[in-house]
Amino acid sequence: MGVDRRMAAAGARAKKTSPPIMSHEFVIQNHGDIMSCVLMVIVVGFMFNYTAPLANIFVLPQYNETVAVPAEAAPQTFYRNGPLDLCVFFFYTIAWITMHAVIQEYVLDKLQRKLHLSKTRMSKFNESGHLLFFSVYSAIHAGFLINDLDLISNPIKLWVGYPLEHRYMSLSMKLFFIFQISHWLHQFPEFYFQKVKRDEISQRSTYSAVYFFFILAAYAFNFSRLALVLLFVDYFTQSIFHFTRMLHFSGKSKYTANGFMLWNALFVVTRFLSATAAVFVLWYGLRVNETPFVDLKEGNFNTAFIRLNSILCILVLQVFMLWNFGLFHINRLRERSSKAKHDQQQVKAKEAQKLQQKKNNKKVSGENSNEIKNKAKVQ
Repeated sequence: MGVDRRMAAAGARAKKTSPPIMSHEFVIQNHGDIMSCVLMVIVVGFMFNYTAPLANIFVLPQYNETVAVPAEAAPQTFYRNGPLDLCVFFFYTIAWITMHAVIQEYVLDKLQRKLHLSKTRMSKFNESGHLLFFSVYSAIHAGFLINDLDLISNPIKLWVGYPLEHRYMSLSMKLFFIFQISHWLHQFPEFYFQKVKRDEISQRSTYSAVYFFFILAAYAFNFSRLALVLLFVDYFTQSIFHFTRMLHFSGKSKYTANGFMLWNALFVVTRFLSATAAVFVLWYGLRVNETPFVDLKEGNFNTAFIRLNSILCILVLQVFMLWNFGLFHINRLRERSSKAKHDQQQVKAKEAQKLQQKKNNKKVSGENSNEIKNKAKVQ
C-alpha cells in the first residue's frame, strides 16, 4: 500500500510538471522540436511533383541567372535579390530557431550545470554563447568571401562595377546574407521562447533591429560588398568580446582583463574603420557613376539621396556606439573612484578605532596602576 501511494504521488507530480499540449509552457519547452517538424514538412515537399516548386521557393536561393560578370568573363551562375527572398528568409529563420535550441540544449546547458551560475549570469552567459557561435561563423564566412572577391589587394572593387557586378552574387555570398538576415530576424521570437526578462528585451531588441535594418538595406540596395567588409570587422571584434564575456560570467575573471582591454582597443578602431570605409565607398567611390533616379530594373540605387542618407545612418550609428562606450567607461571610473574613496574611509575609520582603543587601554591601565598604588598606601 505504501509503495502504491508513493507511485501515485510520483505520477501526480509528473502530471503536474508536464504542461498541457498547445499551452504557452508546452510551446516554450518544445519549440525546437516544433520548428524542426516545420522544416521537415517543407523539405518533404521535394518528394512530390505538385509541392516541389513550392518547397523550392522556401528552401533554395531564388533568382539565379547564367551571365558573364564582368562582361569579358565566362558566363557563370549568379544570384540576385528579389521579393521571393522573403520565403527563404522565413525558412531559414525557423532553421536558426532550431539551431538556437540545439546549441542551448547540447552545449550551453551542459556548461551551466558544471559552472552553477545564478539566473542573471546564466541569461548573459547564454546570450554571449549564442552570439559567439554566430560571430565566429560570420567572421569566417565573410573573410572567405572577401578573399574570393579580392577586396584586400584591390579595394576599388568596393565601388567599381556598380550596379552590375554588385547586383549579381555567388551562391556563397547570397547564402551569407540570407543567413545574416534570418539570424537577426529569429532573435525576436527567441525573446518569447527563452523567457527573456523585460529589462533585457529592450537592449537585445535594439541591437538586433539595428543589425537587421542595416544588413537588409545593404542587401536590397546592392551595397553588399561594403556591408561584407563592415560585418567582417565588426564580427571579428564581437567574437573577442563574447568569448571574454563568457569567461567573465563563468568565474574566470583572472583571464578576462587582457581580453576586455583588447576588445576596448579594437572597438574604437572598428568604429573609425567603419566610418572611414563608408565615407570612401559611398561618397567618393560611387559618386563617379551617380545616377539621378533609382533604376529598379537594373538594381541601381546609386543616387545622391540614398548615398547621403546611408552615410549619415552609418556615421550616426558609429558615433552613438562610441558615445555609449565612453559613458560606460566613465561610469565605471566613477564607480571605481567612489569605491576607492569608500575603502579609504573605511581604512581611516578602522585606524581611528584602533587609536581610540589604544587610548582607552592606556587610560584603563593608568587607572589600574593608580588603584594598585592607592591600595598599597592604605595597606
